[in-house]
Amino acid sequence: MTLFYDQESRPQPELVSAGTFIGDPGWQHSRRIISTFEIICNIQGVLPLQIGDTRYMVGPGTFLIVPPNLEHQGFRTITESLKFDWMHFSLPGLTPVECTGDDPGVDETSGILLPAYSENLLMDRITVITNQLLDVCQMHGDQRYLNAILACVLYEVTMQTRQLLHTQSMNLHELQPVRDWIRIHALGPISLGQIANYFNYNKSYLSRKYRQKFGITISQEIERFRMEAAKSLLVETDDTVESIGAIVGYKDDKYFMKVFKRSTGISPTRYRRTFHQRHFNSH
Repeated sequence: MTLFYDQESRPQPELVSAGTFIGDPGWQHSRRIISTFEIICNIQGVLPLQIGDTRYMVGPGTFLIVPPNLEHQGFRTITESLKFDWMHFSLPGLTPVECTGDDPGVDETSGILLPAYSENLLMDRITVITNQLLDVCQMHGDQRYLNAILACVLYEVTMQTRQLLHTQSMNLHELQPVRDWIRIHALGPISLGQIANYFNYNKSYLSRKYRQKFGITISQEIERFRMEAAKSLLVETDDTVESIGAIVGYKDDKYFMKVFKRSTGISPTRYRRTFHQRHFNSH
């Protein structure tokens, strides 16, 4: 596993540019070498991208870093519509390190630690911050403010990466298939009893062990995945709040709005208004 690590206790990342890319079927990423780091995240569709000698199929829920001064290009055309957020930034002390999972080989208390590629981050938390960054960037906000928001993105990814490494080192992956199953089925009718029966667990045991291992109840996990989907639909579609609530598993639109506000601190309508401005590009 490749990580990028900056051991400075007070790193100073600088945002160069950011936006949202939109591509139609038939498009292929051009061959490029850039002098900054690039983060690609919040994917809709699949981006076939080769970085150096490594090929990635970058899809939904993926976090990817393109290192500076390294050739990268699409290795085939896309077959469906594509959208992703991108951020170019500089951080001179950020260097690659290899990690086996047993020993991260880095200081676990300070600095920036980012995965070169990951499908295991909680992207809803990252999306909230990147949406803010993109909105401020669209409004030509102060560079110091943009750098501060970028730092928040990097620290959020760092925190999650350290948690993932800790989980690997403590061999706590017993319930990962349960979490994956919940993520896949969260938008439909789902219950603790259904999950316990599927994996042949006692309900009380599953509930207790899940909270111990992930620090969250199964009900909260279902709600988290539903809110992640709702946020994306509010920003990326013109669907009504009521229809979005139904899509993500809530038949009662008033209850959906109550849960959304409890989760985010604001109403679905206000969330949509807050994050509607984006910088889109298609080349």
